[in-house]
Amino acid sequence: MTQKQEPELPAFLAQPKKMDIFLFAALMIMGIYSLAMIPLRAWLLTQPLAYTLLVGGYTSAVLGGANASVGNGHAAVYLLCTVVGAIKFMPIYWLMGRRWGMEFIDMSLQYMPRANRVFRRAVDSESTSLYGWTLALIPFGYLPGPVPGTVVNAVAGLLRIRLSVMLALNIISVLAVNGLMMWLGYSFGDQVLEVVKVVNRYLLWITIGLLVLVFLRARRKVQGGTPNA
Repeated sequence: MTQKQEPELPAFLAQPKKMDIFLFAALMIMGIYSLAMIPLRAWLLTQPLAYTLLVGGYTSAVLGGANASVGNGHAAVYLLCTVVGAIKFMPIYWLMGRRWGMEFIDMSLQYMPRANRVFRRAVDSESTSLYGWTLALIPFGYLPGPVPGTVVNAVAGLLRIRLSVMLALNIISVLAVNGLMMWLGYSFGDQVLEVVKVVNRYLLWITIGLLVLVFLRARRKVQGGTPNA
């Protein structure tokens, strides 16, 4: 019988150099950070400043605006904190794209084959419009939807778009998107905070239940893949 060949590791994993080790460690730390944020969601709903700094997404902007509307903090402070929270890891992804190239894009989009084909086709075509499309997609990475902002910033690194340009566009995008979301939160402050109270009442237990389910499924998968003695 023909033995099934193991998938070939990317060069940055097969023969890593110091920078590759640093970036891979950063990738693992960012993954752990994202997992750690899951059980903290309930607490973050009651800590709007921490939410904007640690996460920085449009939900934290809505919450910050709602709190600012009742005098709990200043909207401008919340908005600036969302910039820090939203772009804190983007330079790392930019550097990964610059150093690891299409191998990293393939790895990041392995569960999004359609998006992977689009990116690969665009990169292989070496079209000058790809630069413009990449820059145009950055704002959509901060909106609800299928555009993965981390991958788009990695593509910016792959295309060797300057870091200063990438950061400037990310900052402008966060200010625009989160500014709009913060205005909505400010406009409907009382209603938003009432919803937060209800959500916060049940979110912790829902989160714990989901984590238990994930660990049970992972354990079952491991046990199912273990050959019998």
